[in-house]
Amino acid sequence: MNIENINNNNNFARNKHSKNQTKINPSVKALIGASIGTAIPVALMLKNQNTKNPLKLNYKLKDILLLSTSSIASGTIFGMYKENKEVKKKKFKEGVFQFLNATLPALSVAGLLKLCEKQKIDNIPCKIGAVAAGIGTGMFAAIKSANKIFDPKDIHPDRKLTPKDLIASVDDAVGALALGKFQIIRTMHLDKALPIAFGYCGYRAGKTE
Repeated sequence: MNIENINNNNNFARNKHSKNQTKINPSVKALIGASIGTAIPVALMLKNQNTKNPLKLNYKLKDILLLSTSSIASGTIFGMYKENKEVKKKKFKEGVFQFLNATLPALSVAGLLKLCEKQKIDNIPCKIGAVAAGIGTGMFAAIKSANKIFDPKDIHPDRKLTPKDLIASVDDAVGALALGKFQIIRTMHLDKALPIAFGYCGYRAGKTE
């Protein structure tokens, strides 16, 4: 029996066992990353708005864009740590989609609300229409853009919006209502849940397998 081969096999087994022991759960990595990515912009907002209470923060378009981008980017990057090339690629794709699905509806709603304001029809029906149209248009643009970016020649089946995507888009609705300055948002403090909603988007991107 070749002693050298036995030693090599033992070393290989130990190395494989060691790697398995050091592998971090993808959900844990994604949660840590998304939490950090959410906490940083919230801390900046607290400083800029001169308050120590997160429940007193007011969200404008730039805040929503910063919060969503930071949460999703951080969750995605942390989720990629110590993963193979194929898994990293999947996480990156999911991160890009989550980013588009968070930012494009917000930008669409903000643009339509601005149009209502310029046309001097800044009333409740106009705002409701702008919010509904902006979210729908933004989500449609997000899925179309993601498919175009990663499959420009249309070789693979297009990604479709799933129930989870729609649930995750609750942040779009809340953010849009916050931009529209609806009284229900202030009364029920729904906008205070935005960090959690965007943090979930980052977590979802980072834990993709």
